[in-house]
Amino acid sequence: MKQRKEIREAKEFVTAMNNLRTGMRNYIRKKLRESNLDLTYEMLQVLGVLWSRGDLNQQDIADTVAKNKASLTSILDNLAKRDLIIRTEDPADRRSKIISLTKTGQVYEDELDALMNGLYITLKAKLPEKDLVYATSVITKMSENL
Repeated sequence: MKQRKEIREAKEFVTAMNNLRTGMRNYIRKKLRESNLDLTYEMLQVLGVLWSRGDLNQQDIADTVAKNKASLTSILDNLAKRDLIIRTEDPADRRSKIISLTKTGQVYEDELDALMNGLYITLKAKLPEKDLVYATSVITKMSENL
């Protein structure tokens, strides 16, 4: 009986996290449209990885954003068409490409940083700091369990 309750509680927690993820995606999509930025949520994910980690090969980006290389290729093609990234040959592996931000891609960071800060402010509204710290701790522990 106790195990069923624990499973139900974990299931409800995962459902709440999925609902949060969906809400965040919808918020970001709406703000991208309102800002007239010609980007998708998935493109923003890739740009975010490059802004935070710098030049990376395609496989590292795919692993970080949880996309397979094939679907990531389409996203990268669209970012390249918008002059936000460039691909160069990886000197360590000619079959691999290094993905880098262009000057335009770097400039987008400031504009999109404001959009993301709006998301974080909205998420934190009416939430005591101690609750956010505790929730972060719980999610971190659950991730470590996996």
